[in-house]
Amino acid sequence: MGMRKLALALVGGALQLCASAAFAQEVPPDPAAVTVPDLSQSSSPAVVEEGWKYFFFRKEGVKFAEAYGDFNDCLRFQQQSNWLSVNMTRFVPWESKVGREVRSPAYNYGLVGALIGSMIEGTLTRRDYQARMRACMEPRGYIRYGVPQSAWEEVSRLPREQWAGVQAKIASGPDFGGKVPVK
Repeated sequence: MGMRKLALALVGGALQLCASAAFAQEVPPDPAAVTVPDLSQSSSPAVVEEGWKYFFFRKEGVKFAEAYGDFNDCLRFQQQSNWLSVNMTRFVPWESKVGREVRSPAYNYGLVGALIGSMIEGTLTRRDYQARMRACMEPRGYIRYGVPQSAWEEVSRLPREQWAGVQAKIASGPDFGGKVPVK
C-alpha cells in the first residue's frame, strides 16, 4: 500500500507540474490589441503618496511576451482569499484527501464584528494579493511604480487573460512617469 501512495503522489506531482507549465506558457495576445488605462497622472503628489497601495510593475528592456509569461506565472500563486484567511497558512499535507477542505467562516464576533470585518476585508485582500505579486515579480527584476487608484482598480477587475496582457504591456512599455513608492 505504501508504494501505491508513493506512485500516486509522484503522478499527481507530475500532473500538477504539467498544469503549471501549461498555465505559464499561454500564448500572449497581440500587444496592439491591448488597451492600458490612462497613467499620465502617476507623478502627481496625491498618487505618489498613495503609490505603496496602488502600483504596477515595469522592467526596462523586457519584451511583451516575456512580461506576459512572468505575470501569468505569478498568477499561479494568487488564491482567492478573504479577511479570515489572509494570514493563515495554506499548506496541504500529503496525507490529506484530494482537493481542499472548504471551511465556512465562523463569525463569533456578532453583528459589530461582522460590520468591522466587512469594512477591512477589501484592504486585507488587496494587501495579500499585492504582497504575493511583489514576492514573485521583484526577484525577476520588475520595479513597482505608483499609479492612480482608478487605473489600478480598472485593471484589477479584468479577467485573468486580459489582466495579464494589460500588465505585460505596462511592464514592457515606455516610462509612464510613475514614482517608486517609499513604503
